[in-house]
Amino acid sequence: MKALALSCCLLTFASGSTRSAELTPEALTKQVRSLKQDKVAWRQIEWRSCLLQGLAESRKKNKPVVLWIFIDRPIDDERC
Repeated sequence: MKALALSCCLLTFASGSTRSAELTPEALTKQVRSLKQDKVAWRQIEWRSCLLQGLAESRKKNKPVVLWIFIDRPIDDERC
């Protein structure tokens, strides 16, 4: 998966540049960092791993709760 993501990044940046000397890992890292925004709202969220703690805090601050659930099952799992 990492190799695929890196390949996509390389192809994206390579299509915008005609010089192959600029395609060093350091140059790509510099380009990626220049595209990142400093203040993104979701990065300011204080994440909670305990649902009860999150619910208590949301009630106290009168804010909504977003529940993020991720289930990683093997392909051959026949329980469901």
